[in-house]
Amino acid sequence: MRILFSFPRRLSLSVLLMIRLTAVLLLFGFTRWLFYFVNIENFIHLNIWQLIHIMWGGIRYDLAVIAIINLPIIALMTIPFHFRYNFYYQRFTNVLFVFLNSFALLFNLIDVIFFRYIAKRTTSEVFAFFGNTAENTGSLLFTFLADFWYMLLIFIVLVFVLIRVVTWFISHSPVPVVTLRWYVTHSLIFISFAAVAVIFGRGGLQLKPISLINAANYTESKNISLLINTPFSIMQTVGKQSISKLDYFSDQQLAAIYNPVHRTFAFNLTDTIPLTTDSPNIVIIIIESMGREYLGFYNNEKEGVTPFLDSLLQKSITFKGFANGKRSIEALPSIMAGLPSLMDKEFQATPFIANHLLGLGTILKTKGYQTAFFHGGNNGTMRFDDFSHIAGFDSYYGRNEYANDADFDGKWGIFDEPYLQYFARQLNDFTPPFAAGVFTLSSHHPYHLPDQYKDAFPLASNDMEATFSYTDQALRKFFQTAATMPWFKNTVFVITADHTPEKSHFSDYIPYWSLYGIPIAFYFPQMENGIELNRIAQHADIMPTLAAITKTEIPFVAFGNNLFDTNSTSFAVNYLSGIYQMIHNDTLLLFSNQKTIEMYDLVRDPEQKNNLLDAHEDAAENQEKFFKALLQQYNNRLIDNALIVK
Repeated sequence: MRILFSFPRRLSLSVLLMIRLTAVLLLFGFTRWLFYFVNIENFIHLNIWQLIHIMWGGIRYDLAVIAIINLPIIALMTIPFHFRYNFYYQRFTNVLFVFLNSFALLFNLIDVIFFRYIAKRTTSEVFAFFGNTAENTGSLLFTFLADFWYMLLIFIVLVFVLIRVVTWFISHSPVPVVTLRWYVTHSLIFISFAAVAVIFGRGGLQLKPISLINAANYTESKNISLLINTPFSIMQTVGKQSISKLDYFSDQQLAAIYNPVHRTFAFNLTDTIPLTTDSPNIVIIIIESMGREYLGFYNNEKEGVTPFLDSLLQKSITFKGFANGKRSIEALPSIMAGLPSLMDKEFQATPFIANHLLGLGTILKTKGYQTAFFHGGNNGTMRFDDFSHIAGFDSYYGRNEYANDADFDGKWGIFDEPYLQYFARQLNDFTPPFAAGVFTLSSHHPYHLPDQYKDAFPLASNDMEATFSYTDQALRKFFQTAATMPWFKNTVFVITADHTPEKSHFSDYIPYWSLYGIPIAFYFPQMENGIELNRIAQHADIMPTLAAITKTEIPFVAFGNNLFDTNSTSFAVNYLSGIYQMIHNDTLLLFSNQKTIEMYDLVRDPEQKNNLLDAHEDAAENQEKFFKALLQQYNNRLIDNALIVK
């Protein structure tokens, strides 16, 4: 005997709506599991029960987004008037339903891949990227789709499922009814759906709607990206004030705990630096996506993919460097103005970009420096040109100024080797003293090499490492050229990177150093032996340190330290997915929702398995006190336009 499971395809609009929203919820769940499996190395620390706990909690965030996105659909399908049964009206609601939910699912799928680059869910800043015509957006999207074509295929399948859900189940069209009972009944249905949508949209009946802070309270910080979804992350950051004023301490208490104002600049780290003048040339080299884990110097490797950089670092003063952010656009404010990225949006996309600040270029110009910034990308990309001007770098040399697209990589800009040679030639035309920064770009996805360098780097295990070797060789040739020029020996070279590379945070755990660890080193050509220091350094330390080297006398605000002052306090701060992180005295503090949520000893517990928060309350209190003071100074000075010393 054959059993047939039959069910009606013609349903009431209310039942139809519930089926459609349930289907979307299942698809959101699918994208979360896909996110997990594609990035499983990042969540390998989770056992099965922890994973189920996160996946179950994620439904709350999916329901919130689905309720908000589908509010127009809910209203159109439950409004208590008979015209909702009109054929064309329903066709419109069907198309709108598929469009809105496909768009939301698309962002979830994008982050399945993009997470490996930024270690968090995408926020509203993505719209600034797509809206910037200087970013080669079309070409980059085409490359992204070509490299990850299977995500496009999955998206097409998901859209097909949405369309089938809409077309398979259809509404019945009752004979028009105008009785009072009909209107009352359907008005109650409308109100019920609206009430449920509001409850789901705010994440429950609690006092305040759910936010990224609630995610931090639900699970450990390293799991937040798995718990939430991308549309939720975008909604939480779009059109909102990035920070608010804080009053943890009085002004007098605040200045005593932490003060970002730099007035004196000691230089007592070493007396072996053979500078012949108080105004040496300054060259800041920012290497795209170069994490410490790929540098043999930091890993006791004799042979690696960056042999020149390794040899250069051996002759430099080196630190345990940490980036202040995970994206290129966050690097310049930290390096050039001492402003770490401690907001949901990058500094350039906030109203605070109009604040009066003293950047490194502005300070050095008071000592007679000629200032310039170089990047081989399109003029306008990442707002590098605008911010470099704000930081006091008068001249900008981009792809337009290079004016030779024969060396264009087809995606981001001019290949590193020819551009760094161009950089050296331009410096030779400057009048010393000069201060210049250069930002490389070849070691970035899609990791494209010039044709003559295909298969030229046998030690590289993948395309990304091959571009590291290529940039390393480009730097070798730059220094060979620069060494022949008269300004070379009286120049301080700062070697750093904007952030760590793709998948740098993937491991059996998520150690802080692999997520943010980058080189920070100072190379003095006339210094015979390098000095390796086991001292924390961050991007925001570069500006105060250069102020000390050049014997600057102008006071300024910077949320970093003079690394050449042995009495200064070493720390590094970051912000990711609603969580503040601070490494201070080898202790990692994680702070969210006005309180410390995790604390780890990175020396004894580099894998961050033992949360010390409860066992070491006094130490946690001291660390939290320092961080709260730093955060209060940061927020309040940005809001009050107090980034200069009056």
